[in-house]
Amino acid sequence: MKDKKTLINKINTELKIYINEATFISNSCRNKLIRLLGKEFDISLPLEDFANIDIRLFENGNIEMRGDVYSREEEIPFSEVLERYQRFSEKADALLQRRGKTRFPNNDKNNIKNLFVVVMISIVYIVVIVYAVRSFLHGNFINSLWLLFVFLPWLFPNVRDRFVQAFHYIKRKFRK
Repeated sequence: MKDKKTLINKINTELKIYINEATFISNSCRNKLIRLLGKEFDISLPLEDFANIDIRLFENGNIEMRGDVYSREEEIPFSEVLERYQRFSEKADALLQRRGKTRFPNNDKNNIKNLFVVVMISIVYIVVIVYAVRSFLHGNFINSLWLLFVFLPWLFPNVRDRFVQAFHYIKRKFRK
């Protein structure tokens, strides 16, 4: 008897995780997940636009959602509940995988563009500094001063933020 309780508790915890993940993606994804659960257990669950939806599954296959119990016409054995939940979890994983992961998220696109801009600006800085040092060594003090004191500060305010963003992006990627 205790084994059933622990399995049901584990299933209900997983259901909460599925609902939270689907809600994080979108409300329509959460509603598809709820429809999928109701379809798997042959129960018509209402789709509501509440911020928080909590779902519990009982040992007999009945489902409680937001305090209301939705029951089946006939109870099913616990082994069939486990089989149905297994099928539901496979479909839910496929739904969340398909909806949650795009090929290349926009945030990553923007960060990679930022890295490209940082590399290009770094190259420009290096070229300007090398040219300024060469001008200084050849005696063209006006060219070197003009490049170092006029051109570089003009670029610096924009570059510092980009370097910080690029640094944080690389740091996040290496943590994963």
